[in-house]
Amino acid sequence: MKEAMEQVKEALGRDAVILHTKKYKDGGFLGYRSKEIVEVTAAVEDDGVPGAKKRKKAPAKPVDVEVPAPPVNPIVPNTVLAQYKTHGTEQGVEIAAQGAVQPPTFPSFSEAPFKEFQPASPANGEAPLQMPAEEQKEKPRIIKAASPQMPKESAPSTKEETVPEETAEPVEETEERDDETAREDAEKIQRLEDELAQMKALLAQVMSREQPDGNLSLQEALRRQDVEPSILDDMAAHSGAGETLVNMHSSEARNTLSNYLKRVVKCSDGVQLPAHGGRIVALIGPTGVGKTTTLAKIAARFVLEQGVSAALITADTYRISAVEQLKTYSDIIGLPLEIVYSPEELRMAIRKYSDKKLILIDTAGRSQHNDYQMKELKELLKANSRIEKHLVISATTKNQDAEDILEKFSGCKPDRVIFTKVDETSSVGLVLNLLYEKNIALSYLAYGQSVPDDIAPASAERLAELLLRE
Repeated sequence: MKEAMEQVKEALGRDAVILHTKKYKDGGFLGYRSKEIVEVTAAVEDDGVPGAKKRKKAPAKPVDVEVPAPPVNPIVPNTVLAQYKTHGTEQGVEIAAQGAVQPPTFPSFSEAPFKEFQPASPANGEAPLQMPAEEQKEKPRIIKAASPQMPKESAPSTKEETVPEETAEPVEETEERDDETAREDAEKIQRLEDELAQMKALLAQVMSREQPDGNLSLQEALRRQDVEPSILDDMAAHSGAGETLVNMHSSEARNTLSNYLKRVVKCSDGVQLPAHGGRIVALIGPTGVGKTTTLAKIAARFVLEQGVSAALITADTYRISAVEQLKTYSDIIGLPLEIVYSPEELRMAIRKYSDKKLILIDTAGRSQHNDYQMKELKELLKANSRIEKHLVISATTKNQDAEDILEKFSGCKPDRVIFTKVDETSSVGLVLNLLYEKNIALSYLAYGQSVPDDIAPASAERLAELLLRE
């Protein structure tokens, strides 16, 4: 209250008239750590009263100057205003806050001087008394002073008019102050959202420990799948209260996880064939991840189930019996097989089977740490710019190694990721950890040696089902 009164006296002088005071709480979370705001509405008689100050520049502390439209009711005369004068004393503020004196209401009229009423027209027909032109132009000013904690949006709205020239602030300074206020508001909202997210994540962690044995929550099930703690906290923050604490076997748990996965993981639902023309797909990746078997599964699904015309090309001439393995699959499915040894031969093979709806290319496994092999693979894939590259990674890979594979093979610009051997690991959190908010989509999930059964196009629902398996 003292700070507010100091602003009133600084802006209007000691003859300020206190019209209204108000105290309220602002900020904090559910009332916790909120600040008390003091709002004082005051006025001054701008008729040359000694002690009244006119601002020539913006005050150091934020003081909103608002000039109301011409009043509907006349301004209260001096006899009533004198009862409101406080000369800066706290006793007067308390009287104003209690509403001990209320200004009377008078019949409205068009132009009213601040100090006294305009007399009625004389009966003899003479012109009524007029105020000097200088006094007629002078308008009462309403100044609202508040403590520095008072937020700008809490001030009551009034109709604004142009501030007199001597008190007007430069447009650039006003715009800069508005931009700064907007930034402060945005930062304040962001801090509140972060605090709320942290509280929700902490609540989920505490309540998950209180689950009875044998009744695992969604969050605990994902933790056992080795999902990163930061991802669990993010899911708890962006889900409804308690949604991550429901039983992992419930439909609510599957829906919550599926909705979250749709937001943070991209899924392409397998290889998509265009309406016109064909698709060229190459499988790349490190050694031993099952590229050849996965290629055969994809080919069998399109040919045997959809009747798509397809062809197989293999560049895996390094591994012993790799060609024979793919030739066996091609004979069973009934597909032509082409063997290539260089980018030029690959280019010719693609041209040879350009009439096919789908061309699948098997490449040799490459170590992400072998620069020469990685360069050789890049040159091979340059044979055709239409090649869609799917990076194959085993679900049994460690998180750190999977991150390294994704980073080193990024030079080949893979378009999709396929995870194989998901049946050979007890935790598949690697899939979510690796693709969390990455700009690369998950295309297939492979889980066995059976061709063509043990593979499924990736979707948020399938990934959620895999993460919630026991």
